[in-house]
Amino acid sequence: MRPHTISVRSLAILVLSAGVAVASAGAQAKRDFAVEANKCSFSPARIEVMQDDLVHVTFSATDAPHSFVIEAYRIAKRAEPGKPISFDFSATQVGPFAFYSNLSNDEACGKRMEGQLVVKSK
Repeated sequence: MRPHTISVRSLAILVLSAGVAVASAGAQAKRDFAVEANKCSFSPARIEVMQDDLVHVTFSATDAPHSFVIEAYRIAKRAEPGKPISFDFSATQVGPFAFYSNLSNDEACGKRMEGQLVVKSK
């Protein structure tokens, strides 16, 4: 049986192709966050990620139904006590973005229940 031979040019193309695939796969880091809504506040109230991170949020409410809204990312999710929800989004926009609950079950909560997503530039 004759051994397989490969040209230097073919080997270089193969190595470069593999390097590009690895670099592309590592470009988007996955970040996991558990955000809890309780007594008119979010915990944590601040989430920091890097631009292009894939953000996975598990959102739960402990005392009453609450929502998690980030207008710039067109996210509006609702959780009821004992029924957490999970969702993903890609952090493509750089800057600070408010997140809040838009449910009107308690007017006082709506005015102070706010957190912040901070997306830092690469």
